[in-house]
Amino acid sequence: MSDSLVLSGACTRKSRSTENPGGSPLDHARDIAAPIMQRKRGSPPCVDRMTRFTMLEPVGRGGMGTVYAAYDERLDRKVAVKVLRRDELPDERDRARFVREAQALARLSHPHVVTVHEVGEANGELFLAMEFIRGQDLGQWLRADSAGPGWRAVLEAFVQAGEGLAAVHLAGLVHRDLKPHNIMRRDDGTVKLLDFGLARAVESPLDSPLDALGSSRGEQTPAEAASPERSATDLSCSLTRPGTLVGTPAYMSPEQIRAEPVDARSDQFSFCVALYEAVYGERPYPGTTMKALGASILEGRIRLAPKDRLAPARLRSIVLRGLAADPHNRWPSMEALVEQLRQLLVPRRGRWLALGGSLALGLGLVGLGQTYRADVEQRCTGARDRLDGIWDDARRQAVEAAILGTARPYGPETWERVEPRLDAYADAWVDQHTEVCEATVVRREQSEAAMRLRMRCLEERRTSLRASIEILAKTQPAPVDNAIEVVAGLPPLIRCDDLGWLEQQDQRMPPPEDPVVAAQVDLLRERLAEISPMVEASRNAEALEALEPVVRRAEALDYPPLLAEAHYWRGVLRSRSGEYTQAEQDLRRAYVQALEHHHDRIVLDTAQWLAFVVGYQLARYDEGQRWGEMTALPLARSGGDPDQWVESLNSLGMIASARGEYEDARDYYERALAIWDKAKGTGHPKSIMLLSNLAIVRSRQGEHEDAQQHHERALRLKEKAYGANHPRVAGTLTNLGTEHGIRGEYDEARRYYERAREIVEKALGADHPRYAMILENLGITYRYRGLYEDAKHYQEQALRIFETALGADHPSVAKSLVGLGHVHRLLGKYDDAKTFYQRARRILETVVGAASPPHPLLADPLIGLAITALAKGDPQAARAPAERAVALREAATMPPELLAEARFVLARALWSDRRQRARARALAEQARDDRPKTEGPGEAEVDLGEIDAWLATHRIE
Repeated sequence: MSDSLVLSGACTRKSRSTENPGGSPLDHARDIAAPIMQRKRGSPPCVDRMTRFTMLEPVGRGGMGTVYAAYDERLDRKVAVKVLRRDELPDERDRARFVREAQALARLSHPHVVTVHEVGEANGELFLAMEFIRGQDLGQWLRADSAGPGWRAVLEAFVQAGEGLAAVHLAGLVHRDLKPHNIMRRDDGTVKLLDFGLARAVESPLDSPLDALGSSRGEQTPAEAASPERSATDLSCSLTRPGTLVGTPAYMSPEQIRAEPVDARSDQFSFCVALYEAVYGERPYPGTTMKALGASILEGRIRLAPKDRLAPARLRSIVLRGLAADPHNRWPSMEALVEQLRQLLVPRRGRWLALGGSLALGLGLVGLGQTYRADVEQRCTGARDRLDGIWDDARRQAVEAAILGTARPYGPETWERVEPRLDAYADAWVDQHTEVCEATVVRREQSEAAMRLRMRCLEERRTSLRASIEILAKTQPAPVDNAIEVVAGLPPLIRCDDLGWLEQQDQRMPPPEDPVVAAQVDLLRERLAEISPMVEASRNAEALEALEPVVRRAEALDYPPLLAEAHYWRGVLRSRSGEYTQAEQDLRRAYVQALEHHHDRIVLDTAQWLAFVVGYQLARYDEGQRWGEMTALPLARSGGDPDQWVESLNSLGMIASARGEYEDARDYYERALAIWDKAKGTGHPKSIMLLSNLAIVRSRQGEHEDAQQHHERALRLKEKAYGANHPRVAGTLTNLGTEHGIRGEYDEARRYYERAREIVEKALGADHPRYAMILENLGITYRYRGLYEDAKHYQEQALRIFETALGADHPSVAKSLVGLGHVHRLLGKYDDAKTFYQRARRILETVVGAASPPHPLLADPLIGLAITALAKGDPQAARAPAERAVALREAATMPPELLAEARFVLARALWSDRRQRARARALAEQARDDRPKTEGPGEAEVDLGEIDAWLATHRIE
């Protein structure tokens, strides 16, 4: 049977495997599927198999389809699958609305919004697979007990729903059908929004404060509007005919009833209707017919609070503002509304709650005091609950399934290392949250202002934890490959204990005075907090796409500290994506904004990244060093954040190494390593990175035994941190191979490369750029051994992979072309070599040639062109590229062996001109004096013996 959806005709089943007579949970699921999947109308089809899902039983039916419990074969978990038959939605407009539900949900990733796994179509039937929620909708939960759950429990549930709805709005969407039936409460108390069949991009901002946050729509030309090819499933395209009512009338806002465009405030109205009903046991507007109900809503006639329901008077006033008939008079955003509701759950010290309705005077002060003390004792016990939906059993299972679901060979080892680290971070967060609360509420050792600052810091960490887990819970290769880095990159909790620093930031960088702007700043900062784990997971393109609307919205808000943060992150992502010039522009802008507005953290972070981008990626070494010293020196004096300090020292080390100042580089790396090991321990990924950098510098200093010891130590640490089969381990094996190759130990080098190649092929596949890098190193090894045809074979494979994976104009392609040029030159195929060098030159002229000064990487193909011209007996053709190569490498203060190479090639090109022989001889002598006396060929194409031999035969008479 094919893996397609079967909804009509005979049902076919796969037979149970005879190799497993006991049967798996999936086998038992198949056994019970048939009798419970028969439809009641027409010829009863069986919803039996759909792609990889085995259908179990119907669990609900709505206006747009039937929801079934199902079993996901691939990930071995229960899911919910919503299915539409064509006869249920014959109208393509309605079918497109169903797809819209999937689009809306797939764009969201939030603990209080249902997670969508897959959407598709099979045999003409649409389906949507999402997480299975064990629990009740809020309507069922509220009716389960005749007395009701009480206003505090109700409010706790609605705060969670409100957080999910705020995330929906921040994504530029409006739910449009919010009601208790579309809010699920899991058995563990976690609340989830679902059923986004009516969700769509914001239609009209109505001068909304959310207008500053933008929408998902771009500008549409008249031609686009008239085009029949415009996708019917575009969320910005209205599927509702003009004047059509959508949603459930009892929960509709006045603007929905009038069939006017809606925005986020319409959802806020529906939310408050549902909350009012949950608290007071009846809906706010009277009316038993649709006409009467609509009139009550449009006129704003709200019932009096029932006297038998006890709830804070403040709660009623909060809800009534959300029910304002004029959208402008409601809360500025869902986040602002939710924050007001949160405050009722954690009342301020000494404030008594006024209860709506009649409160019996007989309670007395003693009763109130006992109630208050009990409340105080419980206020600091809910920290663990704050991680529900973030790191609980369900999320643990989701992350495990995602990591193992990629089928990476190192998946189990990765999970064994990730799980305890997430447990430790979550436990530490709970302990610290409880301690901060008790310091103020129980022990009275800390002011409420101090508690507020520290709690805000902890909430930022909670957001980062949630974002990191959301990334890890997606079954994609990149998060698994970088899972250790994602967890290691979680922001340290110890910063939340630094009250002096928190107070300083609060005083020097106050939030916006306008509460509307302040609420939007908080929302955008939460989105920015989600960028960091995406960077750690190397999902740079996805992070840039998510960041762009935040940058635009931050620019519209005109709050410079937030704008500095947005520009900083865009600079970081552009740097990691190879857009060095644009990265520098963003980082400079962020630095100025942060400096002017005392955003000290961004000032230091931005200066550190500018050191790396300007000094290393753009090879403006002096300028980059100044940026690095601007951060390293004050951090050294103050003993500041070790993360910032180490990053600055690492950037300075990379700059010093690139310009050949190896002793300085060694000093920077050793200092950084000592600081980091003391702060984090030796097994941290950053420690291993610093150790590898130090090993490379020691090798360039000719200290090969020392270098090898450092690389071997890095290998042991990586195997412990990642497992023996992780591609990170392959990176260190490659470094060890290169070290042996530099020393001329080619057989040993090849063994390390082959081991690295085997790991990467199994882990990432033979079409991954890391695999191509190993092939390139093997090619270089064979070239140095004089096995040019073998070298050509490996270099050609590497080039094909780079071109396919990275594009034809990537710098890695240019580097591979240079290597192929060398091989063809050594084979005597000079015309082919010239073609490869020229293509590499064109790529680099485009990518880095416009930098000021141009990047020294451009010298590599120029050297190749000059050597090829010399080999063909045309020294005149060699002069121009050799002159430019020398100028590029001198301007950049390159490592001495590469500068010596360029000078020696130019000397040979000049010798045929008798007027230039004195200069040629001087260049060759300078090359000989500067060329390090290391074993093996090193990085240059020219060795010391060749220079000596040339000088012996080229004397000035």
